[in-house]
Amino acid sequence: MNRSILNALVDLVALITFIPSLVSGIVLRVLPEGGYRGGLNPAALEPFLGLTRTAWKDLHFWSSLFLAACILAHLLLHLRYFARMPQYFRGGAGEKD
Repeated sequence: MNRSILNALVDLVALITFIPSLVSGIVLRVLPEGGYRGGLNPAALEPFLGLTRTAWKDLHFWSSLFLAACILAHLLLHLRYFARMPQYFRGGAGEKD
């Protein structure tokens, strides 16, 4: 597979996994915390958009983990660029890339 196509696919998957990570993080920030507490917090059991707080936590964890893997793959695909960065700052790399 062409390196550019692979990089584009990794970036696309990273964007797609970023969305549920972001949404679940916002939802977890807004949902009530503290658990059921013997009936004192009945809102803790109410699902939001069909998912309980535990399900939102799981979604956030797994999507964030997969996003981190995509970012790592993205960085590995750009190792040559990072190795050449000192040359770019010194002005000796040219316009080859």
